[in-house]
Amino acid sequence: MDKKLNEGVSVQELENFGKKHRLEIFFAVYFLLATLLTFYFFGPGWSIFLAGGGGILGIWFPKKVAKSAKAAFHFVLKQEKTTKLVLGIVGAVVAFFLPPLVFFFLGLVGGTGMHRAADAAGQEGEGGQ
Repeated sequence: MDKKLNEGVSVQELENFGKKHRLEIFFAVYFLLATLLTFYFFGPGWSIFLAGGGGILGIWFPKKVAKSAKAAFHFVLKQEKTTKLVLGIVGAVVAFFLPPLVFFFLGLVGGTGMHRAADAAGQEGEGGQ
């Protein structure tokens, strides 16, 4: 174990990690970029307001938001490698110039997730009585 820590991580291990966790890495960089640039272009007020509005809409319309998000992911994942790269660059440009829009979509998905968690907790509570 100590030998592994002293040697570091090989390039092959980094490539394997990147291939295995491609979407997670993309979204982490995407959200980090949007977070940092929201202070530069718009200020945090717009991002907070739109994230809250997206969360409210996600709670009110969870099925429509989930259906739209699933369709968007399905569309992107079935594309060719070049098209995925172009869509990733478009996403980075959106994160760069319109960070509050990123937080709006993050609020939509978060509101949908909260609705799903509340439903699951309600069903567990009803089944235990």
